Amino acid sequence: MEYIIGILALVVIFISISFVRRKKIYQEVDRLENWKVSIMNKPVSEELSKVKDLNMTGQTEQLFENWRYQWDNILSTELVNIEEYLFDAEDFVDKYRFKKAKDVLSIADSKLQDIEMKIKAIYDELDELIGSQAKSAEENEKLEGKYSDFKKQLLNQRHQYGSTTPLLEKELEQIQQLFAEFNQSISNGDYLVARELIARIEKELEGFEIKLEYIPGLLIECQSVIPSQLAEVETGYKEMLAEGYILDHVNLEKSIASLQDKLKQSTKLLMETKVLESKEGIELIKTEMDELYDQIEKEVLAKHYVVKELPSVEAILIALSSASEKTKQETYVVQESYQLQQEDIQTQQKIEESMLALNDRYEKLSGHLLDQTIAFSILKEELEDICEQINSLQEIHQQYTESLMALRKDEMAAREQLNSLRKMLFEVKRSIEKSNIPGLPKSVYQELSLANDQLKAVTGKLEEKPLNIVEVNTVLFEAVTSVEKCHEEALEILDHAYLAESVIQYGNRYRSKHPSIHESLVEAEQLFRNYEYKNALEEAATSLEKVEPGVLKKIEKVLEKES
Repeated sequence: MEYIIGILALVVIFISISFVRRKKIYQEVDRLENWKVSIMNKPVSEELSKVKDLNMTGQTEQLFENWRYQWDNILSTELVNIEEYLFDAEDFVDKYRFKKAKDVLSIADSKLQDIEMKIKAIYDELDELIGSQAKSAEENEKLEGKYSDFKKQLLNQRHQYGSTTPLLEKELEQIQQLFAEFNQSISNGDYLVARELIARIEKELEGFEIKLEYIPGLLIECQSVIPSQLAEVETGYKEMLAEGYILDHVNLEKSIASLQDKLKQSTKLLMETKVLESKEGIELIKTEMDELYDQIEKEVLAKHYVVKELPSVEAILIALSSASEKTKQETYVVQESYQLQQEDIQTQQKIEESMLALNDRYEKLSGHLLDQTIAFSILKEELEDICEQINSLQEIHQQYTESLMALRKDEMAAREQLNSLRKMLFEVKRSIEKSNIPGLPKSVYQELSLANDQLKAVTGKLEEKPLNIVEVNTVLFEAVTSVEKCHEEALEILDHAYLAESVIQYGNRYRSKHPSIHESLVEAEQLFRNYEYKNALEEAATSLEKVEPGVLKKIEKVLEKES
């Protein structure tokens, strides 16, 4: 019994699945059938009938026949084959051959897509043909108007085009022939060929318009303006040679010959109505002529500069030579009193050598100017460099002169500082003598002795002849350091001694009542007598702070008021 139920269940499942799959396939068959019907109902024939309004000959007739053949083949063969695919799919479904049915429907779907693409291609080609015919006719009318305007312009202004007129007329005839070919293509129904001819006519007219625009101006340039300018340059060149200009570096004869050759070539191209090539050549000629003008003008300006600036440069050189000689004499005088550094001596030698070199260059430049053997542009560059060197030498000379003057100033400053140090050391000694303290630590006496010795060393260096200010400043720096240190330490010791003495005297009031304070004060007094004033202050102050906090600050305030 269980086996029977299982078999029945499998049968039910198989029938259900088969029903679902059959339903899906029948739905796909219906979809493809509707698609096929929609293709059959496309108005392809109506669209093709539009071509009949055109001239049904030549290319148009061939295209029409091809489109009609394709459409007839789609209706009579390809769509019939689709119908057979659909019947086969239904037959396979009835036999439960679902996979085979799906494969057939997939082929039918692909075939329908191909048919749709063929119909689209027919529509596109049809639109292109019809649009090409309408657009070509419209553009032809515009181009004929432009052609007519160009022809009138050439006829009315033929004198402006000179020898190029016959060639231009011939080009117009060739364009006219293209119009004739266009009309013939339209008559023959070759609308796509006509479209290509319109594009060619448009390009030819654009080129012809450029020629009409540029030829008159280029003829004037080639036949009048440039030859006149070349002659003017050549005349100016000869006049400058007669005035003494050196123009070998310009090489003008060769340049003019080259420009004349280029002018002939550009003129030849223009006579052949090769306008753009001729225009490019003329622009190159103009550029090279501008360069020639610049070279000649450069010589004129250079001469003006040299003639104008040479006298003032001579005056500056004379003044600088005189100042340099004076500085040289001052150097000898200074060397008697001061020892100059090696770099200062080298600077003076450099000034002398540079001065000689500048004078020599100036003399040579003046000689070339007088003999007229070198181009003015070269003389100008040389003169400008001489001026630059003069400015540099003036700056070096000024700095050197100031350094000589600074030696005396440095000596005076050192002597003034030496006097200040002597006063400072004298004040230290006087403060020690007035303090009535038992004595000073041995280190302080050593510092005082060292400071004295260093001041004597500075005095000795200042008395040397010639004086070496660098060594003076070195010894002086050591003396300043020593004296300031001695001054600072001495004042600090005196402050400690004075304050320690005051604290000990103040603490005497506590001796009888506080044995510990008495002992500390005795210790402090011993330290005081041993010149250990700072330790004596610390010992006494620490002891008193225990019985009278803040006593040290109190005593310091009292002493400040008294001072």
